Parts: sequence; structure tokens; C-alpha cells
Amino acid sequence: MYSKVIIKYPDVNRAYAESKSVNYSQQNVIIANTNLLKSIYSTNKSAINKYGQIFDIDNSIILSFIISESGGTDAPANQFGATGIMQMTAPTVWEILSKWKSTVGSDLPSEAKSYFDKVLPESKNFNPNVLPSATLKSKITKLLQTNREFSIAIGTANIRWLLEAYSNNLTSPINKVMVSYNSGYYGTKNKIKGSPTTNSMVVNKSLALESRSYLLKMLGKNGFIQLYFDNKLDQL
Repeated sequence: MYSKVIIKYPDVNRAYAESKSVNYSQQNVIIANTNLLKSIYSTNKSAINKYGQIFDIDNSIILSFIISESGGTDAPANQFGATGIMQMTAPTVWEILSKWKSTVGSDLPSEAKSYFDKVLPESKNFNPNVLPSATLKSKITKLLQTNREFSIAIGTANIRWLLEAYSNNLTSPINKVMVSYNSGYYGTKNKIKGSPTTNSMVVNKSLALESRSYLLKMLGKNGFIQLYFDNKLDQL
């Protein structure tokens, strides 16, 4: 059984007082972000619905990650090697698929496993103690760049993987997952111990500025999750 997701919105109600801040309550920003939500959801609805159901992640969360990570484009690799519509890296893909059961506590859902085995046959033999070769990493990177279903499937699996990694008594806070998805679990987990509020995380300068801005983009007033429900995209 998966952990219940703890999510509040809006969970940050003030302007972001750091450089390059965006006021998400400006009308032109609300209109632009709403149109972006609708466009990306329309284009990717099938995969979002499918893997949201498989991994028990609400569509609003998946869509918010897509927009925050790539703006809905098949983004090229950044300086960390993250690429595709959900900006995943090959080592993270390997870690999720090789360490799923030890982290999540159950087998990978059969429908997801069948899909991953089909598009990435090497995943059947992933060893959590043996890092992927350069050739394998290159293949995974290409898949992330060219196969949107794969990118959305593994990105949604990553959200669930992180939720279970942070689970406490079968509940898990989405704010910690949002920061860790962007900055990496192992480099983040010791900076956000316990149950920090979203406001405290936004001003926690030990966390990357981009990661903290995710909280405002997704959970803040007029953030992507609020706009998703305000515009009744859940009813489409």
C-alpha cells in the first residue's frame, strides 16, 4: 500500500523576496500559466492519466512537475544530465528501477514493469550494486529525450519513490518531494528532516534557490496546483 500524499494549496501566500522572483498573482502571469497548464495537459493527458493511476499520483502534481521542470518541452540535457519533459537523469532512472522494492517496499506495478522492460530491456537485470555503463546511460538519456511516455512514466515513478522514501506512518509530504526531485534525494534529505513547513523551506538557504522556487510555483498562491483545480482540469 502506498503512502498517502500530504498536500496543501495554497501553502505559501507571500511574495518571494529573493532575486528573479515572480509574482504568481499578477493577472498576466495567471493567464499565461493557466494556458500553459491546459496546453500541456491536452498534449500529454493520456500518459499523465495512465501513470498517475499506476503510481497513485494526482494529475495536478504530475502536470506541475512537468511545467516546472521543462515547460512541457522535450528539454535537452542540462549541466547535470537531466533531460526530457520531466528532466530526469540516467543514473536516477537506474536507481529507481534497481532499488524500487528496497525503497518503496513492494514490487514495481506490473503494468509499469512491463512497459519499462519493453522499452528498456536492460532494466530487467539492473543491479543496485553495479552502476550503469556509459553506453547504458547514453541509451537512457536518448529515451528520456525522445520518448515522452517513458519520460512521464519514470518521472511519475520518481515522485512515488521519493514519497515512499520520506514516508512516516504511511503519510508523506509533497513539499519535501518537490525539493528533492529538483536537487536530488541524497543531497537534500538531511536538510529537511522532520516535518518542515513549506514557508520554512522557502527561506531555508541551505536548499538550492531553484528548488525553493518550485514550492512557490507549485504550492503557492496561484501556483500550478491551485490553477489546475481552479480551472477544473480534473474534470476534463
